[in-house]
Amino acid sequence: MKRKTIIFSGIILILIGIGLWNFGFFNRFNYLTAKSDIKNNLLQKVIVGELMISPMEMDKISRKYGFTNVGFGCVVSGTELNGIEIYNAEIDNYLTNKNGTDWKVKYQKEIDSLTELKQREWKEKFE
Repeated sequence: MKRKTIIFSGIILILIGIGLWNFGFFNRFNYLTAKSDIKNNLLQKVIVGELMISPMEMDKISRKYGFTNVGFGCVVSGTELNGIEIYNAEIDNYLTNKNGTDWKVKYQKEIDSLTELKQREWKEKFE
């Protein structure tokens, strides 16, 4: 091969690698793992940040809609966050097809009720 062709091919491969890395393809949660989890019926939503209620408590509600929750934590890199957002978007699309367009609103209302209940319990406990 000519030297220019090798250099050009190398640059293209590096750019593709950077693009894949930027969109979270080298992390646990990404587009491909979402498709795999959907195929294997292992639907999960990834939650980033601090929560008032645990993912296990949220699962009592989310199982009704066909998924479970995974707490990822508070410290997340940009590439991990990109991968998580893409993963969750694919799971959301699947769940919308399965549960209808208004499932998110119903789910969020139930989670908000559970959160309010937990807040009241904490206030009573520490007052």
